[in-house]
Amino acid sequence: MYCINLSLLMWGILLSTSVFALTGDREQPIQIEANQAIINNVEGTATYQGNVIVTQGSIHITAETVIINYSQEQNITNVIARGEPVSFQQRLDQGDNIKAKAKEMEYNATKDMLHLRQEAELRKEKNGEDTYTSQAPNITYDTQHGIISADKGDSKQGRIIMTLKPQVKSSPAP
Repeated sequence: MYCINLSLLMWGILLSTSVFALTGDREQPIQIEANQAIINNVEGTATYQGNVIVTQGSIHITAETVIINYSQEQNITNVIARGEPVSFQQRLDQGDNIKAKAKEMEYNATKDMLHLRQEAELRKEKNGEDTYTSQAPNITYDTQHGIISADKGDSKQGRIIMTLKPQVKSSPAP
């Protein structure tokens, strides 16, 4: 098993802005574990295969394959993770957790866009209970502006399901 910790691989940028930020996650070291790693500096790709685990601070990602594309300046341009499913988890500043899963996740670093494709699910947990869930064939999250959109993609079947749990208001003190 390979264990690679490279500052180049800023996978933590994935959801480190807006609603998905835990203060300090971006500054934490990134660790990638996999059964195989191929880094091609000529093409600007790093491919990790076989039980891939990516951690950075509170961020935890598991996938079968992770492909990272980067520029000559060593800046990440695109990250693709594939699996059955890919899973993502991160703790938020207020203690809530964000969890996502899909068969494919793609992060476009130049546009700050996260795409969850094929059986996509995004959920927010507070105290171990879901406060928000979204299920759809495709979910897109604009990390710059905090906009989530869901659609059925090319599928002629399937529907978008969003569930919002009402927040319980605490009673005013007597």
